[in-house]
Amino acid sequence: MPRWRWWAWGLAMAVLGMGALWEGLHRLPPRYVARVLPEPLQLWFWPAHPDRVPTPMATPPADWLAAWLTPSAGTPQPSPAPSIPRIPSLRPPTAPPPLRPTVTRPAPTPTVTPARFPGPTQAARNTPAALEQADVLLYGVRHAFQTWNNCGPATLAMALSFYGWPGTQKEAAAVLKPDPEDKNVSPEEMAAFARRLGLGAKVRVNGTLDLLRRLLRAGFPVILETGFEPDPKQGWMGHYRLLIGYSERAGQFIVMDSYMGPNQGVPAEEADRYWRHFNRTYVLIYRPEEEGRLREVVGPDWEDDRRMWEGALARAQQEIQANAQDAFAWFNAGAALLRLGRPSDAAAAFDQARALGLPWRILWYRFEPFEAYLAVGRYREVIALADANLRVTPYVEEWYDFKGQALLALGDREGARALFQRALRFNPNFATARAHLAMVSP
Repeated sequence: MPRWRWWAWGLAMAVLGMGALWEGLHRLPPRYVARVLPEPLQLWFWPAHPDRVPTPMATPPADWLAAWLTPSAGTPQPSPAPSIPRIPSLRPPTAPPPLRPTVTRPAPTPTVTPARFPGPTQAARNTPAALEQADVLLYGVRHAFQTWNNCGPATLAMALSFYGWPGTQKEAAAVLKPDPEDKNVSPEEMAAFARRLGLGAKVRVNGTLDLLRRLLRAGFPVILETGFEPDPKQGWMGHYRLLIGYSERAGQFIVMDSYMGPNQGVPAEEADRYWRHFNRTYVLIYRPEEEGRLREVVGPDWEDDRRMWEGALARAQQEIQANAQDAFAWFNAGAALLRLGRPSDAAAAFDQARALGLPWRILWYRFEPFEAYLAVGRYREVIALADANLRVTPYVEEWYDFKGQALLALGDREGARALFQRALRFNPNFATARAHLAMVSP
């Protein structure tokens, strides 16, 4: 064979080999990319993503929108629509390690464990709080920096340490997110984990800054689900924070943050601005004998779900009337309408939120639009929305489940089964997908 052919053959093999290597590198889980590559090179490996959530296939009627923008009109009247059965929320199949008796820790400074995957070095938005100015400061929380993509288990482990649990975020994550790349742990999943330890746990929405202060004064740390923007290059994302105190003089809450560090001072206005991105959701963990006292602090919203969601809806409408371009207010209104049994109105509110523009990661954490669109039969919308997100990352098991439900409604039983199975491969503890798989299995 002529020498040039050998060279051509070798070059072709080298190109194919480099192509295979490149494809293999792009299939690496993101945590390995973040761990081994310098930051400039990481950009080559992250999938391209849109700037906003895809716009809806439909837009709300003009008269429907006008009713929302007229203070005297109140919220629009319910539109009749079919509903879908609710499936019980996830419960871990195996109990986590047993809870030990509460340990009193007199030291004012929490223990800090080193970060395994340190975050970016960009300047933080908030800074360590001046603890001597604190009006209320709860001691006994063991701080931990989160490992990769692990703010939920890390924050939960910090909250549980206040009640003497000796476990770590690794133990919590083994139940809450068996796949390390899982992008979301829900508040209800965190509450279920705490209950399996023998503690009480409650998830509520539509909290207020005053309620947070009352809870802290009563001796209860509070987990907040909140928006988070650590630096412009990363953009908006969801996050959990544990409140342990506040300072009226400084106008700050004191926060155990798994990303930023212990004892962070977060301005109250900023805390509320990002908290409302999740409908001001908060998680309370407590000893069972303290439930009565906690009920008194929270008030009627403790057990009256309808009252709570009606309050959330009224609050969202006030924010819409103050700023009709507020996409998060429309999104929160949609969530409240869905929980109040008005899925058609909820779908219209979600359409408006998407038309105005939402951060592209919002559906990693909040799934109410999928529920509303399924309830009103907009199955193609569910599939398109799930596919748009799966093109960016495959690591959200809920999307497979919602797309599977849509395919099942359209008659594709085998396609639905495959998606439910895939959801369970990502998270074997995902009870909703397991229930749906049982429905379509022989």
